[in-house]
Amino acid sequence: MGRDQSQPWELRRGLFDNIESNLEAIAGKVGISADQVKVIANTFQANLTSSEGNPAAAAEATAAQLGISVESIEEILNHGGGLESELGDFAGSLFKQGG
Repeated sequence: MGRDQSQPWELRRGLFDNIESNLEAIAGKVGISADQVKVIANTFQANLTSSEGNPAAAAEATAAQLGISVESIEEILNHGGGLESELGDFAGSLFKQGG
C-alpha cells in the first residue's frame, strides 16, 4: 500500500478543527487546561507538517518540545476524533508499535 497524499491535509485539518471546537471537553477528559490542549494540538500540527505527515515523528517531536508523553498526545488526538479516522489505519498503527 503506497502513501496516498491526495487527502491528508484536508483530513488533518478536520481533526484539528474538532480539537479546537472541543477544547474544554477534551481538557476535562485529559486533566489539563484548554490552553494546554490547544498548545499541544498546535505544536503537533506544526510538527506533522514539518515531518511530512509522519504522525509518530510529530508526536515524538511534540513530546520532546513540551515535556509531555507521547501517550498524552495520543489521548488528546483520540478525543478529537483520532488519527486512525483522519489519516487511516496506517497512521494509527504507528502509535501502536512496540505496545
